[in-house]
Amino acid sequence: DPGHLGPLPAPQAQHRRDLEEELRHLSSQVAALGRSLAEERGRSLAEGGALRALEIAVGGAQARVGGACRARDRAYERLRQQQEAGQLLWAELEAARAARAGAELRAREAESQCRAREAELEQLRQAVAAAQRARRRAEQQRQDLDTEAAALVPP
Repeated sequence: DPGHLGPLPAPQAQHRRDLEEELRHLSSQVAALGRSLAEERGRSLAEGGALRALEIAVGGAQARVGGACRARDRAYERLRQQQEAGQLLWAELEAARAARAGAELRAREAESQCRAREAELEQLRQAVAAAQRARRRAEQQRQDLDTEAAALVPP
């Protein structure tokens, strides 16, 4: 003690040494706690950094999942549109097949009518030919009759 002028009595000196020893011990403990606190802060900072990195990674993964979900939704929409287009094309194909079948039926009917008209025309040709032959025979018979009549009439 700086304010004390002489040596301390033995019990007080021992007490002072004990206190100084305890103070050194406490100082050592405080220093150790300080080092431990610094290490803990370092670990906390590292863990905080790791936690932040993990949060960033999770955020990135969530963003990728969101992007994948949007891509899936777009793919489903494209598939739906393609299916609709396929259904429309199928309907158009069916309509085209029906139109072709109708056109083929009309073509067969027209062909049948054409054959019937050709047969009628052939009958008319034959009738005209028969009428021409009959007219020629009739003309020939009239000429023959005129010739016979002229031969019977005296000159």
